[in-house]
Amino acid sequence: MSPRQSCGAAEEMVLLTKLFVLIRWYPLRFLVRILPRRLTYLMALAGGRLLNAASRRKSEILSGEFRRSFPDLTEKEVAALVRESFENFCVSEINVMLYPIMDEEFVRRTITIRGEGYLRDALKKGNGVLLFQAHFGAFQMMLPAIGYSGFTINQVAAPATVWKDRAASSVQKKAFDIKSEHERSLPVQFVSIESSMRPVFEALKRKELVGITVDGPAGTKTFKTQFLGRTASFQTGAARLAFKTGAEVVPAFVITRKGLAHEIVIHPPIGTDRSLAEEEFVRETMTQFIAHLNDHAREHPDHFGYSLMMRREHAVHDPYPFFDDYEC
Repeated sequence: MSPRQSCGAAEEMVLLTKLFVLIRWYPLRFLVRILPRRLTYLMALAGGRLLNAASRRKSEILSGEFRRSFPDLTEKEVAALVRESFENFCVSEINVMLYPIMDEEFVRRTITIRGEGYLRDALKKGNGVLLFQAHFGAFQMMLPAIGYSGFTINQVAAPATVWKDRAASSVQKKAFDIKSEHERSLPVQFVSIESSMRPVFEALKRKELVGITVDGPAGTKTFKTQFLGRTASFQTGAARLAFKTGAEVVPAFVITRKGLAHEIVIHPPIGTDRSLAEEEFVRETMTQFIAHLNDHAREHPDHFGYSLMMRREHAVHDPYPFFDDYEC
């Protein structure tokens, strides 16, 4: 491809991205609130297929990540997982558009919570609970599911400004503002990873829940381990927080079902020996959580596919590579 052709292709991709964002955050975000859930779900699947077809570079990156993580898959199986990953991503984003109309009744009708008793028992210990999560499936549905089920939840997250600063256009910047407004409609107290962690300590002292996505790129101290058959690095800040505060650590994941339905899977608390030294405590706690994530990612590869693609695509911006086998 000549430089002129390459430039033209890049400009076309930017225009497609702008068009996708415009449709998604203007007519679509209002339309999904009034359409039947089944039709909205089918629209999300169609959007995923369109995104897969239009985003060839992302599809190629994801194909490579699936081949490395699941070497026994055929090319046909890899292609199907790539498509399903984009579909799952669009389902997740559609759910964010529905935040303003979510309430207790919405959660009761569309979300099943398995293992809720583990959360309640962990809270009774009196030191608060750290809800260990991952960028897995429609992970953003964890917040309304837990928040509208009678729990007080705080979520440690990157502020919209982090992604807004990376946005390529004013349209995308506006989209992040709208998404931030939608998140603020939830019964959740957000704590920025770029601010003081004092609100987190205070929440745990109040015996509340604090959610943390443990597979993100934040943090400076990492733990290397085998994950999906590869050497991966996970930030250890959440496990160190558990060591310092005595908070219970409860892993939780979101499994997407058909028709915009979801299942929240809450595991028993990670019972790491509290008498261990900090580094041993961190290693044991992280090992147990990553084992849960590994099992879920192998059972539902499409739920973790978009995260694999994002970590590879943004590796140059991350403070450390997620996998050691990334090619330059």
